[in-house]
Amino acid sequence: MGKIRKRIKSIIAMTLVVTTIITSGLNFKIVANAETLNNTVTSNYGLAGNTEDGVILHAWDWSFNTVKDNLEDIAKAGYTSVQVSPIQPSKNDNYTTNSKWYILYQPIAFEIGNKQLGTEEEFKAMCDEADKYGIKIIVDVVANHTGNNEGDGNTTIAPQVKFQGAGFEDYWHNPLHGVTDWDDRKEVTHGGIGLPDLNTSNKDVQKMVRNYLEECLKDGADGFRFDAAKHIELPTDKEGISSDFWPSVLDGLKTTDGTNPYIYGEVLQGGADNYAEYTKIMHVTTSNYGNNIRKAVGLGTSANVSNAIDYDVPAEVNPSRLVTWVESHDTYANDSEESTGMTSEQIKDGWAIIAARADSTPLYFNRTAGRKKLQGNIGDAGNDDWKDPDVVAVNKFHNDMADEDENLVKVSKEILMIERGNKGVVIVNLANDCSINQDINLEDGIYDNCATSGGTFSVKGGKISGTLSKGITVL
Repeated sequence: MGKIRKRIKSIIAMTLVVTTIITSGLNFKIVANAETLNNTVTSNYGLAGNTEDGVILHAWDWSFNTVKDNLEDIAKAGYTSVQVSPIQPSKNDNYTTNSKWYILYQPIAFEIGNKQLGTEEEFKAMCDEADKYGIKIIVDVVANHTGNNEGDGNTTIAPQVKFQGAGFEDYWHNPLHGVTDWDDRKEVTHGGIGLPDLNTSNKDVQKMVRNYLEECLKDGADGFRFDAAKHIELPTDKEGISSDFWPSVLDGLKTTDGTNPYIYGEVLQGGADNYAEYTKIMHVTTSNYGNNIRKAVGLGTSANVSNAIDYDVPAEVNPSRLVTWVESHDTYANDSEESTGMTSEQIKDGWAIIAARADSTPLYFNRTAGRKKLQGNIGDAGNDDWKDPDVVAVNKFHNDMADEDENLVKVSKEILMIERGNKGVVIVNLANDCSINQDINLEDGIYDNCATSGGTFSVKGGKISGTLSKGITVL
């Protein structure tokens, strides 16, 4: 399913869009014809009308109250949606430091609320407040596994899990074991990833998950991210592997305003991922592209924007089904530290590339506050980079360009230009300051750079000229 495109038909709607563009700080020419303006505005903050067309802030480990207290700033920064960490009760509520972040991915029940993030009432209050700003709340759901018993092997069930004992034997795959072959689809879906693997073909398990999702929606959630979705079998998998888990838990779900919730799954690429089949059911993550973006901006290698062009997914996958990131909580926090060494500038440059593009939905991961990895406590906001002026400028560009096609131009090994129709362009320069004299689709005129590097550019006769600063340019 492609992105929703709605046209403004009324003078009132057009006036709202014009006001939003003016106040957004972006320098666009205002076209009088209402048919050329898109109806993505839900508030004076210029947010997209749905998650798919906007950008997502991953408020990793933020409590519900922390999210609630920051909603105005989140709206001002141009985020349409906020993704919260898993809200199910965890096996050890006494773990509160960010170094124990993984505990939220070891649930003991399908209920709302835990001591680290907040109560169900606080979750409701957060969702209610988010509605006032036109912000969507996405809940991270752990449906593949439960918490383990750390003292008795990593695939045995934690004693805190509420549904176990007599009558619950079929709720887990038997025998419980870790994945032994990542190229074997049955192993990937029926083996554990270091945690007890739920039998997602079991009707009672499916009902538990379905009821939980419905409760989240009733309390105000607008969408879900499914952790380890790759490890939950599909209806189209081979006999002996497949199940109806996904249609059973997802079909017919509605938000409180009667719309379909936004659904995406963590489908890490590689091995027996069956990637394209997941996109027929939900949006999916693009782990390969995230790795390529990090290479593009020079993490561990010389910068080369060629890495940032191809999404690196199967040819049959529509980019509108993709959730893109520069880094995820796993690449930052796991022991492998794929992205931990990135500088703030590299993260911003990577974000400018993915968030300036059309079709895919970009997710900005908020690192923990402080100078060291995983410094701070679960519940606290992370660092302030999510509202950096350059990040905000790109977010607003993304929202205002929702109806425009993209054209990616590799100006040089270190310079990538992302054009959106003839209305705007983001240029990422990973080299030093330089002059630019480049063919471009922008309408003729004088354009001020909305990013902090500043500068004025002239477009005449299909050519852009000016001094291009290192970093991000938003026109």
